[in-house]
Amino acid sequence: MPTCLVLGPAALFHEEVARPVCEELGLSLIRADQLADPSPLSEQLVRHLVEEDLVVADLTGGHPSVVLGLGVRHAAGRRTVRLGQAGSVPADLDALPAVEFPPLPDGRAEARALLRTALAEELGLAAAPAPADDPGADGPEKAGAPAALEENGPGLLELAVAAETEMEAMAEDMAMVEAAFQDLGAMGELFSEDMVRATMPGAPMSTRLAAVNRFAKSIEGPSDELEAAAWRLAARMELTIGALRAFLEWAGCTPRSEWPHFVDAQLDQVIEQAREVREAAGGVEDFGPMLMVIGRTSSRLRGPSRKIAAALRTLLGILSPLEECAHVAHRLKQV
Repeated sequence: MPTCLVLGPAALFHEEVARPVCEELGLSLIRADQLADPSPLSEQLVRHLVEEDLVVADLTGGHPSVVLGLGVRHAAGRRTVRLGQAGSVPADLDALPAVEFPPLPDGRAEARALLRTALAEELGLAAAPAPADDPGADGPEKAGAPAALEENGPGLLELAVAAETEMEAMAEDMAMVEAAFQDLGAMGELFSEDMVRATMPGAPMSTRLAAVNRFAKSIEGPSDELEAAAWRLAARMELTIGALRAFLEWAGCTPRSEWPHFVDAQLDQVIEQAREVREAAGGVEDFGPMLMVIGRTSSRLRGPSRKIAAALRTLLGILSPLEECAHVAHRLKQV
């Protein structure tokens, strides 16, 4: 039986929308909030995010744990259906197109219909009809196909503009990644100097522990910022990568003489974006082993080291599709 993991803070959505639809479609429902350890970066939740056949994410209110879960799912390259109560999805999540449903509980019939259609599409099934006993299912206004799945979407040039816009936003997030990494590097240099003094002959072990704890305190902020910026990058990739691939396909099928003037600049931007993510991932990767070693000496460092490791996994997940696009962009520039 196919499995479906549901992310979201509202039990009403789980029980009044997701569970009935999963039962209709023969899906085994797993509620993320009922796992033994539902915290966003727990090993158990990450395993479910990577392994389950489908993930349904309720973006109502933009709950941080849902956004983080989407980042993990995207990095794994797996299928996700995104929904949100109309008017309640934060503006900063515009990069994650979501099917909107009316407020619950009154809008549960329409919400079920929208989720039913979206899941059927993901499973390659014909749209499943609403059950006869579903209240409101036969009302005068039937739920249409989700906007995120409509075939009459934007053209390739419109996607190129969308990709350009998202890549500009990604550049801002990359700047935050780089700033956080620079802060971590600066704190690392100060820690090295501190440890030289703490390990002088005759210095007690408590002096070393105090130095490690000061270092742990100093990197709490940068590690939080690094992790948050990496997840925002992953969330933006949900929209950006599809638009980029469509744009590159258009450029490859169009004679160079017919390219608009901005195409060359955007190809350069794709190549540069991949380079920046590659360098950021490499920097975090170099910093990580040192933290893992120190993390064994003080419990205060375990939290920051886990966050930095999570940021690295996220950046590496983003890098693979970006490298693919950068390779195509480089080839097109050589034509």
